[in-house]
Amino acid sequence: MSEILLVDAAGMSISMLSNKMDQYSAAHDLGYHVEGIADAATEEHIAHVKPAIIMIAPQVSYLFDKYNDKYGADIPVVNIEMMAYGTMNAEKIIGSAIEKIG
Repeated sequence: MSEILLVDAAGMSISMLSNKMDQYSAAHDLGYHVEGIADAATEEHIAHVKPAIIMIAPQVSYLFDKYNDKYGADIPVVNIEMMAYGTMNAEKIIGSAIEKIG
């Protein structure tokens, strides 16, 4: 099972979204586990679990370059669309992740 990694500042609001996305993935047999974590915990997490994609929450979109520079050669890095994030649209966000993964 591949992982979709969601990143935000503290890991709180992203955990709600990751749970919705994880449930959507399981219900539709997509083969992805979705994990939402705080920026401060990502380096260690990525070292142990190489995610299929890294998705950055809108409120920390300024972190995009940091992640793209460090991991972008091996792992796609994308910003989560603000409207989809705000409405917790798990279907749309996981769809865009799968599209980017290829």
